[in-house]
Amino acid sequence: MKKLLFTIIALSGLAFAQAQSLDRSIRPKPGPAAEIKLADPETFTLPNGLKVFVVENHKLPSVTYSIQLNVYPEAEGAQAGLSSFVGSLMTSGTKNMKKDQFNEAVDQIGATLAASGQSIYGQALTKHQDKLLTLMSDVILHPDFKKDELDKLRKQTLASFDANSNDPDFILSNVSQVVTYGASHPYGEIPDHQTINNIKLEDCTKYFQTYFRPNVAYMAVVGDITLAQVKELVTKYFGKWEQASVPKAEYPTAYAPAQSVVEFVPRAGAVQSVIGITYPLVLKTGSPDVIKARVLNEILGGSSQGRLFQNLRETHGWTYGAYSSLNADPVVGQFDAYIKCRNEVTDSSIAETLKEMEDLRNHPVTKEALQNTLQYMAGVFALGLESPQTIAQYAINIDRFEMPKDYYKNYLKNLAAITPYDIQGMARKYLAPNNANIVVVGNPTELNKIKKFSADSTVYFFDAFGKPVQSTESKVINGVAVNDVINKYIDAIGGKSAIESLKDLFIVSDVEVGRQAYTTTLKTISPDKILMEMKVIQQGGNNFSLSSNDATEQTSEVVYYNKMVINGDSGYSLQNKKKSNMPEGMVKDYKTDADLQVLLHPEKYAISYSLLGEENTDGEDCYTVEKGENEGRKKSIQYYSKKSGLLIKEIVTTDGGGGKQVEIKSYSDYKEVRGGNGYKIPYKTISLDPTQKIINVASARANSNVKESEFK
Repeated sequence: MKKLLFTIIALSGLAFAQAQSLDRSIRPKPGPAAEIKLADPETFTLPNGLKVFVVENHKLPSVTYSIQLNVYPEAEGAQAGLSSFVGSLMTSGTKNMKKDQFNEAVDQIGATLAASGQSIYGQALTKHQDKLLTLMSDVILHPDFKKDELDKLRKQTLASFDANSNDPDFILSNVSQVVTYGASHPYGEIPDHQTINNIKLEDCTKYFQTYFRPNVAYMAVVGDITLAQVKELVTKYFGKWEQASVPKAEYPTAYAPAQSVVEFVPRAGAVQSVIGITYPLVLKTGSPDVIKARVLNEILGGSSQGRLFQNLRETHGWTYGAYSSLNADPVVGQFDAYIKCRNEVTDSSIAETLKEMEDLRNHPVTKEALQNTLQYMAGVFALGLESPQTIAQYAINIDRFEMPKDYYKNYLKNLAAITPYDIQGMARKYLAPNNANIVVVGNPTELNKIKKFSADSTVYFFDAFGKPVQSTESKVINGVAVNDVINKYIDAIGGKSAIESLKDLFIVSDVEVGRQAYTTTLKTISPDKILMEMKVIQQGGNNFSLSSNDATEQTSEVVYYNKMVINGDSGYSLQNKKKSNMPEGMVKDYKTDADLQVLLHPEKYAISYSLLGEENTDGEDCYTVEKGENEGRKKSIQYYSKKSGLLIKEIVTTDGGGGKQVEIKSYSDYKEVRGGNGYKIPYKTISLDPTQKIINVASARANSNVKESEFK
């Protein structure tokens, strides 16, 4: 490898020396590309079909074994995320070793061992490779998927969704995948709370048994080891790995939009926009266009020297960085430009990005700019050859994607032959500024300014997981947008930190309906448990209100009892002594009530807010806001006081399938909840539906360690 770098350096030095005798006012022509003397890795195939590639590197006493699968699994659909669970389950213990024993064995030899849904990787000192291979082969030959481990993974994944559901980069990635490939395409599937909850242990086991087969696997062995040793060890540890027929799914074609489309994810209160300009393209791995397309992308936005970075950051100062990628793929490639900028320059940043794409289509790049890019890319390629792992991967790529045998050996020669007109040809073929998905995650205040980038001025709305949502365009009144109204309400009831601190809530209320009175108890454990009880108490022939600390409860008669419990994805109701399970749709509708932080991440439940106007109600000047939820089955017109910021009234319309129901609620007497760090709730609610119901909170406590056992 040192000879390779010396050859490149020597050729550069020779060109420099020759230049000294030339006219310095004339730029010298580039010399011939350095010849790559790239040794072919040793390779062999086991009888079970496992293809092994070996690159010896005796500089360090360590060795790496990595296996990658050449598979095209079926779309996961309602179980999106399944394959990501398989890798974690593979390394969570085997039939021969429990999880703790397995992890301890890995740690004892200072090894690294990890797996994904399509690969497994192990690295250790050469003297420990027998122990490493014992563990790796045990993972493949004797997996033992456990339900408790699956449940842990599920809980961790759902927690990460909650943590990331307001992260603009997480949101942009999800929506970009969906709009680029389509939600039903394997490349466009986005795991969410529902799909993760749908994954069962037998599904993970079936995936592993179907796709982890040696006849569709490549193994790269790199390090301080010889070919003879590899043959002996791989045969010993993986020779019994059974081959089988592996299905190959036919993936649908993905198409760029006929005209540019704007997709928007509103983030109330955001001070930045995160922008993705993306579309699919036909650029197969290893095709003759790939090297030229990479040069094109490097010029456009592959690094800080690219046009996007120089334009949006260096010239205009709108962003910390702007980049692009143009990726080849055996199924379908993708173009993507990424910008993060201030709200007020969202439209300008999009316009300049599209302008740079169009300019590369219409004008050849200068020879100087091209040569600078080619020299940089040649240096990066040469440095990459210093890694034996890279050499092994190149060999696998050639076999897996049926690339020319001399593809990488001729890389520098093909790179040096690229002309400015080649780059323009690639731009016209692969840059499509008028056929792009323009995805923006940002403040709704910027919505009107980005409509112009959509061919028909239509904007499509999505939630954090790439699901379409219905949204009406919100007004801005005297500089006030809907997010300003909601944020002021959040501050008025205690602030974001107080809401974030809520773990549980325990409220007892006295309710009066006409001449009848009863008690309700509400217990909540955020984010997915809620219990509501209603007791009608009778003593001496009279109904009366009873709070939770009323000692007369012991001698009173309960004449009516109703209870409803939601626990995760299931729920039931109990009327007197009759218990019945709740339909899935009803459970879903109550989930927002169980999440005490729902105000901070409404997009998780596809809740939308839109500012409608101003109105005086009950003597208060208010902003009117439309709230949509439950997939359009529930809509509310809410009235927020301009002075206090508090929600004082709402008109709720619910379509339960049996006709629409309308309820008018008025809220007053906001007080802090004990233990709630300043969190406030209305202690008095008057409801008309159509009879009048008055609800007075008797006691309210937060973070009081409500027991989960009560929700069973």
